[in-house]
Amino acid sequence: MVGAMTSEPAFDAPDPGAARDAARVQREQVLQAGAQHCDASVQDILRAEGEARSGARRPLPGEWSGPRSGAEAATDAAQRLNGSLNAFVRIFSGEESADIAESLREGDRGDGALEGVPFAFKDVFHMPGHRPGAGTRLRLSNVAGEVSPMLRRLCEAGAIPIGATVPDPWCYSTTGENAYLGAPVHPADATLLVGGSSSGSAVAVAAGIVPFALGTDTGGSIRIPAAFCGQWGWKPTNGLLEAAGMLPLSVSHDCPAVVAQSAAVLDAVMRVLIPSDAPAWAEGRPLARVGVARALFAPCDETTKATLTRIVGRIAMSVEVRDIAAPDLTVCNSIAGVVTGYEAAAYLGPVFARHPEVFSANTRQRLAIGSLVDEDTYGLAQATRAQVLRRLLDEVFADVDVIVLPVTPRATYRRSELAGSPSDVRQLTLELLAFNRWVNTLGLPAITVPPKAGDEGGSAAVQLIARPFADLDLVGFASDLMLRA
Repeated sequence: MVGAMTSEPAFDAPDPGAARDAARVQREQVLQAGAQHCDASVQDILRAEGEARSGARRPLPGEWSGPRSGAEAATDAAQRLNGSLNAFVRIFSGEESADIAESLREGDRGDGALEGVPFAFKDVFHMPGHRPGAGTRLRLSNVAGEVSPMLRRLCEAGAIPIGATVPDPWCYSTTGENAYLGAPVHPADATLLVGGSSSGSAVAVAAGIVPFALGTDTGGSIRIPAAFCGQWGWKPTNGLLEAAGMLPLSVSHDCPAVVAQSAAVLDAVMRVLIPSDAPAWAEGRPLARVGVARALFAPCDETTKATLTRIVGRIAMSVEVRDIAAPDLTVCNSIAGVVTGYEAAAYLGPVFARHPEVFSANTRQRLAIGSLVDEDTYGLAQATRAQVLRRLLDEVFADVDVIVLPVTPRATYRRSELAGSPSDVRQLTLELLAFNRWVNTLGLPAITVPPKAGDEGGSAAVQLIARPFADLDLVGFASDLMLRA
């Protein structure tokens, strides 16, 4: 039985009372939905899903269809534009890029699928010659000498890293703001919110500096800025891509992720990053049944509702559309709050003890809430998480192959909205997370389909969600959808 909270919030909480209240609400919601019996963890369930698709191996890559502007041109563009966009915390010289790429290849040239293609990466990945700072001016030590397998795999395929991009501090925000390094600026309109925490990566792609960039997704961190910047975003099935060599926030929610300028580019990068023996290579059943949780459309603005209605209508012309019960986002978001908060507080506690000056009031408040989560509540949240996933797979994905959802309730957000009170900013953060965190909590793959340019009355991004390890099937479906919609 989980006992009552007795501890005080840590991390020099700006509002200890509000932290206690938020932790209490999360705890009560998890208790109310608490697992009656669960003999498997989320990781166990995902492993079983993967085993059911096992046996296939990666085929030879197709021909690269994106731009090959070259690292030199991309570096020149980054240096020219970064003064106004602030997308990069560090831009490598041409010599640095070549040396880093060569050291990561270790003599293995791979299949050359991305030969000469420039890319950027979020400042949370370890690589030779670069220590990440997670959106601060700190340079954090490499853990056990690990180098990100994601960076290594890209370089082995011939891609060239040109620099590290600015994220929200500690990746613990969704707004794209950064008081230490400055906020990345939306290339189309400086008054628009970029979203985060993979903000610089999305801006670098949206500005045309690179065709794709690495980011992360813990609760929407690639999908939100990809959507706001009009790009494609991929949050993979939890565990499909290795998170080694990547600074953590919430180890059971964190995923390496990608933002790309087109579905074709995204597909090509996915085929390089996904391990050759991963279950995602197995051909799943056709994605022919689409689930729509219309109850979740209610809080959306008119542009988002109109986009969803139009896309669902177009989908219905070629595949079956079924109404489904909405996932219980209140429960899922409470689980995410408990688990992410507990894991983030555990990792960042020692860092805060040494460097409290690089933790903003908003970050300290969120970490303070996490510091109030006791081990029993964390364990119950993890068990409930597995129970919710099992129910979704058995009851919802038994009838549909893809779920269509908005990325955020509104199509457009302004940076001026961050000028409100701390509680207003926290509510905005929760609004941005609302449709996203549950995907990480349950370990599912998701693709952000960007707004369609030229739509009368505007357009909003949507996200498509599928069963675990249907990542490659999903990007193909999403690409076809964009052509139809």
